[in-house]
Amino acid sequence: MVVKKLDSLGRQVVFVIDDHPIISFGLVEMVKDVAPHARIRQFSTLKEAARHAVEEFPALIITDFHLRDVQAETFVGLFETLFPEIPVLITANDEKVMGQLKRHQLDRFIAFSKFTPFGKMIDLIRVGLSQANIELLQMPTLSKALTHKQVEVLELIGAGHSNKEIATLLKISVETVKGHVKDILERLKAKNRMEASIIYRHTQIQKHSSPEPSLHNN
Repeated sequence: MVVKKLDSLGRQVVFVIDDHPIISFGLVEMVKDVAPHARIRQFSTLKEAARHAVEEFPALIITDFHLRDVQAETFVGLFETLFPEIPVLITANDEKVMGQLKRHQLDRFIAFSKFTPFGKMIDLIRVGLSQANIELLQMPTLSKALTHKQVEVLELIGAGHSNKEIATLLKISVETVKGHVKDILERLKAKNRMEASIIYRHTQIQKHSSPEPSLHNN
């Protein structure tokens, strides 16, 4: 079956193909964090993804190399046939596989190990999303945007604390916390507390991560 690419300039669809529920969930959450407007579809086999693509073609695919319905030697050929042109992020877990994928030298294939550090994995996912023209959450520079106290409040928001709990922990009034939250949302241009927390978390990751990764680095 050959899947024909659908003409849709505004599509924001990401396919995550992995039969390991925990890994699949983690990849989905990372995509949500950096591209909250993306529409994510999860599949455990290539066959399921190909069937769905007839109706909703993806802009980006994140897939495990070791899919149960794909032979290693036919992996790249199948993805070139079924999903032409779009970027594909491929997770693997051994150097032999990584070397095999890199030999193809296709710019749209980005291979990385499942043991890649979290910060660098986020960077690679951002590269793939950017290649797919999927809208990314913009990350302001927190050192210029927030005061020290606002950063403390935001860290506690990210840990799941309520305004009342934050007030108790920081020894300030609930009204003061509400004022800080209002300022945080305005300064970060975030729609809500959760989005502000995501912006903060990934700005911190970027601060300690390496420069923009090469497409063929793991």
